[in-house]
Amino acid sequence: MTFLLKKWLGLLLMPLTLSIILFIFGLGFLWLTKYQTAGKLCVTIPVFLLIGFGMRPVSIFINRPLEQTYPPFPDTQPVEFIIVLGHVHVSDPTIPLNSQLTEAAAARITEAIRIKKLNPQAKLILAGSIIGDPISNAEMYARYAEGFGIHRADMTLIEDTKDTEGDVSEVSLIVKGHTAALVTSATHMPRAMQLFIKEGVPVIPAPTQYVGQYPQTELPLYAYLPSGRYMMYSEMGLHEWIGQLWNRFRD
Repeated sequence: MTFLLKKWLGLLLMPLTLSIILFIFGLGFLWLTKYQTAGKLCVTIPVFLLIGFGMRPVSIFINRPLEQTYPPFPDTQPVEFIIVLGHVHVSDPTIPLNSQLTEAAAARITEAIRIKKLNPQAKLILAGSIIGDPISNAEMYARYAEGFGIHRADMTLIEDTKDTEGDVSEVSLIVKGHTAALVTSATHMPRAMQLFIKEGVPVIPAPTQYVGQYPQTELPLYAYLPSGRYMMYSEMGLHEWIGQLWNRFRD
């Protein structure tokens, strides 16, 4: 019940979903009631939400503090385990395997493989449950890693958890007392590290999939127009900030 409540609240608080809900209420007020001022507000607020959160500078402002919390993984750091937290995929056999992973999932397993090449003796711990797909995300990670010459004997799959907290709880039992790299999206890393700290298991952060990059040259004006991509990135960051607040509230 708590898991479903968390998922529903997280979705309803996202700018796009919230804007649609407000817009529908606004239309209802304007067309069906005498509360015209309330209707105008409910229609106007979503416009500013969609424009604001769909702009590149706002997306960077939301994500960059999260992404800069931990530095990239030091290549000279030896590890015994490489933990890869799960994300989302669609096991569509009509498209290449790497295209069945989301941007975040592909970035995570790719970074894990890179660290594995630096530490051939290390074991991969691949987390990711079976939710909305007949194949687990951990299994998709494993198939992707096999394509880069990594043997199944070097992998442990965690497939029976529902969220990051469950992943961390299961993984901690395996890596406690060992050196382990934690691979996840840079925005997700602070929340994941908090959970490992709570478990009393020190891990070495290996953030990937940075979306709050500062441009190194001046961008054309059209690059600042609102877009679906930056709305998606803004929602990624907001999801993590809300997740941290949820953990603090619950604790």
